[in-house]
Amino acid sequence: MTPLIEARGLGRSYRTFSLMGSAAPKVVLDGIDLTIRPGETLGLLGRSGCGKSTLGRLILGLEKPDRGDIRFKGTALGALDSAGLAAFRRAVQVVFQDSLEAVNPRHNVERIIAEPLRHLTDLNQEQRAARVRELLLEVGLTADDATKLPVQMSGGQLQRVCIARALAPQPELIVLDEAVSNLDLVLQIQTIDLFKQIQAARGTAFLFVTHDLRLVHRFCERVVVMDGGRIVENVPV
Repeated sequence: MTPLIEARGLGRSYRTFSLMGSAAPKVVLDGIDLTIRPGETLGLLGRSGCGKSTLGRLILGLEKPDRGDIRFKGTALGALDSAGLAAFRRAVQVVFQDSLEAVNPRHNVERIIAEPLRHLTDLNQEQRAARVRELLLEVGLTADDATKLPVQMSGGQLQRVCIARALAPQPELIVLDEAVSNLDLVLQIQTIDLFKQIQAARGTAFLFVTHDLRLVHRFCERVVVMDGGRIVENVPV
């Protein structure tokens, strides 16, 4: 089976600047090889600063590697044509750690969730509104929540709005970048259970970026452990 996402020999460095000039580049990722198969739940585990969030951004196409490449269904991202890039953007979505920072505070919930539908699908306004209502129910909210602003939602509710937005274009992979770290223990478990339900219903793959081994054990099938910009372990949970 062709991997959904494949990283080959990834390297990424950052250069810092000060009044004294530029410092030597800091290597954040060094020789990363990784595959994500359709429908699997992969944990990406490591301490803060180990490079896991940088790897997540490269997989999302938000940054480019200095070395190596990311492949989507066998084709390097840099080699995709316009149709291939559109397919990649529909197929790979993300839920970030800070839900309040991830939304426009002036937009209501309906507009927030409908954003990828406007840019990545051909649905008209009426179809988008109906799809938003379906998504709200799927993530445990109500249709009435569509008119609320982010400040009118609790942290757990707003994270569900972000999950609904990620689900909107029917992705094949969702990158969860510390997506439950800001929630309390009860909400963490509820959100993980929601991800499991989504996976059972849709066959969605997840890349679960975290530093919490307990949550990896509860949610993931396979875990990749990073340290110092390298993968040091890749094993079934």
